[in-house]
Formats: sequence, structure tokens, C-alpha cells
Amino acid sequence: MKIKILITIFVIYLLNSCAYKPLYKRTNAFHPHNVKIVIKSKDKYENNASEMKLLLDEKLNSKNSKDSNLKLVVSINRNVFSMGINKDLSSDALMLVMEANYIFFDKKGELSSGRLRNTGSFNYTTNNYANIVSMEDTSKKLIKSLSTDLADLILSLSVGRKIRP
Repeated sequence: MKIKILITIFVIYLLNSCAYKPLYKRTNAFHPHNVKIVIKSKDKYENNASEMKLLLDEKLNSKNSKDSNLKLVVSINRNVFSMGINKDLSSDALMLVMEANYIFFDKKGELSSGRLRNTGSFNYTTNNYANIVSMEDTSKKLIKSLSTDLADLILSLSVGRKIRP
């Protein structure tokens, strides 16, 4: 009888002390609180800033969020470089570099900051409409990738102190 009880206690202990712990939690450290997102961009006539704000708001904030002092400030910089002329001499390849500098604040001060960078390329031809469409498509893809990476960084944030929303 004692052996059965001892074995049962040992099995329960082994099951409770499993080493598996999920990498991400279902809720983040600031779950019930809303994050104010501020996007800064030098480009006047593009919708990169509004696109990034929409994507970040979708990932970081929920409908039931309370107002708070949490603030994410992102600065977007876009640079276009020439990669050279193709062998057929009909088109030129351009490289688009999108860089996002971010700072995440709470009531006490800065929680996290950093820089994300992503690149894409497209062919630049004599057709102006095709060039505009290619540039916009590449920009949209890079913004989507940067906002996903930034949201994942913020959601998996590990801070040495308690977050004060």
C-alpha cells in the first residue's frame, strides 16, 4: 500500500515538473492596456506611415484595451540605390532600403529601442507607370515585413523592471 502511494506521488511530481514552457505567452506584459503608436516619416506623398501604424495597431492593441501611457515611436527612412544596368541595356535595377528606428516608452521611461532594416529590389524601366507600381509594391511589402518584426519584438519584450502603464 505504501509503495502504491509513493509511486503515485512520484508520478504526479514528475508530471508537474515538466520542463516544457511555451516561448510566447498568449497575452503580453501590457495586455489590458492600449499602446499609442506614433509613426514619423520624411516622405510626404506615400502611405508608408499610415500602413505601418495600421498594421502595428492591429497586432499590438485589442478592442477592449484601456488607455495608458505606453507609447511606441517609430521613424521610417527610405533610401533608393541603383544596382546597375542589366545586360540587355533595357532596364536598371534599383534597391529599396527601408529602415525603422523605434523607441518603446512607459510611464517611467524607455523600455526598449533599436533599429530594423529590410531591403527589396525592382526593375526600373522606361515605363513610368510600371516604375511607380513597382516602387509602391516593394514599399508595401517591406513595411509589412518591418511592422510584423517590430510587433513580434515588442510582444516578446523582456524587461528587467516592471512595466508601468
